[in-house]
Amino acid sequence: MYLAHYNLKERPFSISPDSRFLWLSEKHKEGLANLKYGVMENKGFLVLTGDIGTGKTLLINSLIRITGVNALIATIPDPDLEIMDFFNLLADEFKMNKVFISKGDFLIEFKKFLLESYASSKAVLLIIDEAQRLNHELLEQIRLLSNIELGSRKLINIFFVGQSEFNQLIRDDRNRAVRQRIGVNFQLKPLSKPETVNYIHHRLKMAGATEEIFKPDAVREIFNFSSGYPRLINVICDLALLTGYSEGSKKIGAGVIKACEKELKIPIDTEKTQKEQSTLGPAQHRPDLAAPRPKQQSGFMYGVAFIIVVFMVFIGYQIYGSLRPGSARWKPDDFAPQQNSRLLEKQRDAFKAEVEKEKTIKEDDSVEKNASEEQNKAEINTNEISSLSIAERKKETGNRESSLKSDQSDLQPPDFVVDQKSIIYFKHNSNELSQKAYEILNNVIQFSAQRPNLIISVEGFTDSRGDPVYNKQLSKYRADIVKSYLIGQGISASRINAAGRGPENPLNSNASREGRKKNRRVEINLNSE
Repeated sequence: MYLAHYNLKERPFSISPDSRFLWLSEKHKEGLANLKYGVMENKGFLVLTGDIGTGKTLLINSLIRITGVNALIATIPDPDLEIMDFFNLLADEFKMNKVFISKGDFLIEFKKFLLESYASSKAVLLIIDEAQRLNHELLEQIRLLSNIELGSRKLINIFFVGQSEFNQLIRDDRNRAVRQRIGVNFQLKPLSKPETVNYIHHRLKMAGATEEIFKPDAVREIFNFSSGYPRLINVICDLALLTGYSEGSKKIGAGVIKACEKELKIPIDTEKTQKEQSTLGPAQHRPDLAAPRPKQQSGFMYGVAFIIVVFMVFIGYQIYGSLRPGSARWKPDDFAPQQNSRLLEKQRDAFKAEVEKEKTIKEDDSVEKNASEEQNKAEINTNEISSLSIAERKKETGNRESSLKSDQSDLQPPDFVVDQKSIIYFKHNSNELSQKAYEILNNVIQFSAQRPNLIISVEGFTDSRGDPVYNKQLSKYRADIVKSYLIGQGISASRINAAGRGPENPLNSNASREGRKKNRRVEINLNSE
């Protein structure tokens, strides 16, 4: 309708996802790179979460388009299903051309399907949209599907796409096995104000615009209304273009945007009032203004209103805290306890204060000692009393120094990473990370987060028993597990190099059981660029 008015070739702010109009901020580019890495490397479980309208579907469509892999893709738009309904829907999406009555029949045919796809060099990708609607039972069945492997190779990648509540779902202890298998987890955030400006400019340019349509004050008002959510930006911009066209304006200002805001707001109170009035009799539609009004307990009502406002502010603060960037992924404390960095800072401050106090005590003792010696020379008859006083002071000072040394040893802040190399050990034929392993990895994350120039080298090793090719693959898979965990906790994939060395460089002899245990390991080396 308004295309010719603005010299546009197509609608720039359509609500339907269109990968041609995709615009990525720097953080979105990093997220897309991590997700692409997870698909290309067959990481099994991948997670993309974000609030409503942040563009999750558009990002997934673009991810599939840019990876260029030969893949069979199934999308489940709503996973709130019974288990057999889910299996049959999955079979239909993958065009297996069968209807299953029992779980066993489905698993037999599904395994055949995965093996045939692998033989044809086709990747299998399952995308589960609205993942926050999954129940625990179905989530566990999906995890069991990922256990269908060929050797150490995953035959299916499962992509969970949903709102931020999905992170709360996988934090549940019942879903601990799923949480530990997630290779990549990315939280999609709304756009900032500068990013909103670039987003609007990009979509207008892609639609054929040759000059500015939205004035700077209009863009600021758009951001205030949308809070950076792309879907809301599209909605209000599309309505603003239509309004400008109806008014004959070539430029959109803040006044048009404010008028559109009023149109988009749903008058809930008005609808409720009209509905209530429709249930009343004709005589009750309008109140009798002449009738005496009952006394209102204004003080009490104001007090109740104040309590409600305080309560809502508290709830809002809690929700806001759960949605901040730190919660886009699960916390490392969900896996293993970490030391509190604030406590360490307090310990360091206390340590410095004690050192300064010790210096002051020593200076005072030195002055008093010199004064005592001069007094001993001048007053010989008081020599015995003065000697006793000095001995008591020395004893008190010695006790104070020993106590201070003990306190210093308690206050000495521990290092997050003592050496530049950390080693994680694995059990025989196991890929599970131990509690100690999570503690080591969390220390590495804290250490490297403050040193962006560090390159993290992750090398996997095995003992010499078994097939050499299998050992090589196993060591690489263990290294990838460590790398995936680091990426999931915010370390950029470009800073991590992972490799499998197999039985190379044994730490101990493979002839003994203890020696083989030491050789089944992953070494993490931190090096400067």
